[in-house]
Amino acid sequence: MAQKLDEPQDRWGFLKALGTVMAGFVAEKVEDAVVGSGPKLLRPPGALEEFAFLTACTRCDKCLPACPQDALLKAPGTARMALGTPYLAPRSMPCFLCTELPCIPACPEGALVWPKRTLRGAEVEGPRAVRMGTAVVTEDRCVTWSQEESPAQVCRTCVDRCPYPDEAIRMVEAAEGGPAHPKVDVETCTGCGLCEFGCPAPRSAITVEPRR
Repeated sequence: MAQKLDEPQDRWGFLKALGTVMAGFVAEKVEDAVVGSGPKLLRPPGALEEFAFLTACTRCDKCLPACPQDALLKAPGTARMALGTPYLAPRSMPCFLCTELPCIPACPEGALVWPKRTLRGAEVEGPRAVRMGTAVVTEDRCVTWSQEESPAQVCRTCVDRCPYPDEAIRMVEAAEGGPAHPKVDVETCTGCGLCEFGCPAPRSAITVEPRR
């Protein structure tokens, strides 16, 4: 008898749990559709995760004039649901990781928040904690790798331009000898794009992959 009395409650509990799972599944699909509908954009320092950012950002443009380098741009119509949101194009103008990160307090809706994270076991915040993306080296564009058209050259511009040289990116000696090559530390890289901006190659050999 007790088993029969418990059955409706068990069934209700199951249906409630199933509804929660289905709601989460639908929400995840909606988030994937929204985030994946447009291009991957490099967001300003302190930006929330992409879906949360798109939801919070009111396109008020207040962060744009707050940037002393005029590095922030407005996403065009091709960005679809991200239309009008702020982003960076490092090859044109990178983020200089200002000490006070003025774009963050300029945001009235909390789409940009003061960054804090754990880095190599230590709590860091501010510019050091920024994670906009990760720099990626394309070997066949980098002059430190031998190519048929021209011999390999000694170059460390990306390291010299990095705000955290020999931490976020460093030169590594090749086993076969010759010029050293740039190597990015994924955990330390802020994604500021200063390396991409400074790369002397006609097509930048190092580009920032935006965080999604």
